[in-house]
Amino acid sequence: MAKRRAWLILVLGATAAAGCAGFGQPLRQSIGLVVFGLFVYPLLLWVTALALHRTRRVARILQVYPWRTYSCDYPRRTGESPKVIRIRFSEDHSPVLRFTPFSVDLMRKQNPAPGTIWFAGDPRFGGVASPVGGHFPVRVVPESPRAPVPPGTPEDDALAERAELIGGGQVHTT
Repeated sequence: MAKRRAWLILVLGATAAAGCAGFGQPLRQSIGLVVFGLFVYPLLLWVTALALHRTRRVARILQVYPWRTYSCDYPRRTGESPKVIRIRFSEDHSPVLRFTPFSVDLMRKQNPAPGTIWFAGDPRFGGVASPVGGHFPVRVVPESPRAPVPPGTPEDDALAERAELIGGGQVHTT
């Protein structure tokens, strides 16, 4: 969260600096700043705000659920397909979860034990996965959100709602 907030402050500071540099200058001399201000800045601000929102969602999940260790494997996919992970929560429940918002090769990402994963969340609705050590948390969601999920207790559903994994009966897939 601190890195994303610092990035947002940097974006806002760069915009203020560009505005001050272009203030009082003729339009012909400050056309680059105008183009930046009209086209690049809104996109940069939107991407930064979206990243901050998604980081807040990961933080919310980690506040509600503790890290737990599970065995896992990484089903093979074609190069264009999103990367997925299959986590064995129990003998009869091993859902395939995809990484979101971007595909990540978590098997190779600073992972000394690729057959073991740390997971925080609800196995029915997704959560956060990380190589052992918790140093690279990544949001994971069910690959098929419409697939049948095992029933949970009302307490499990309340925890998932509090962690914003579900809302209004729908699984949040971002």
